[in-house]
Amino acid sequence: MSMDASFFKPFIEGTLNTFKVQCKTSATHEAPFFKGTKPQPDFAIAGVIGITSAKFTGTITLCFPEKVFLGMMERMLDEKFAVLTDELQDGVAEMLNIIFGHAKVILNQQGHTIQKAIPTVIRGDKIHTSHLSASKVVVLSFVTDLGTFQIEICSEVSL
Repeated sequence: MSMDASFFKPFIEGTLNTFKVQCKTSATHEAPFFKGTKPQPDFAIAGVIGITSAKFTGTITLCFPEKVFLGMMERMLDEKFAVLTDELQDGVAEMLNIIFGHAKVILNQQGHTIQKAIPTVIRGDKIHTSHLSASKVVVLSFVTDLGTFQIEICSEVSL
């Protein structure tokens, strides 16, 4: 599958809108790059969602350093948080659902017929994500006043 800007744009728009509305946070996006071409930050939490369609399969991963995630959740819930708890981790899945929902509508209008999916949350100290695919992983990096976070997109053509 040729992944061009029209595929990434709905994820970028969905992310910028989600963080503006849900987290009261302005974000800017940097130029996309392939994973492995820049150092990967240490993340504390990530939401992963599988994507499938008649044309491709893949994953979308939303990754945060702990400080950035806690700041986003504080703004989202109007409450202070000192540590990442089991209850709080659901926030990354909710944000990913909103971003994915936005992108899915647009991509399906483009003919991708993406199916529904349920996110999984990964949490730990200095986690590094990897994707079980021979395809290159595209990284969309976002910058906020709280710090940087990323979305990783990996896709393979279905046979």
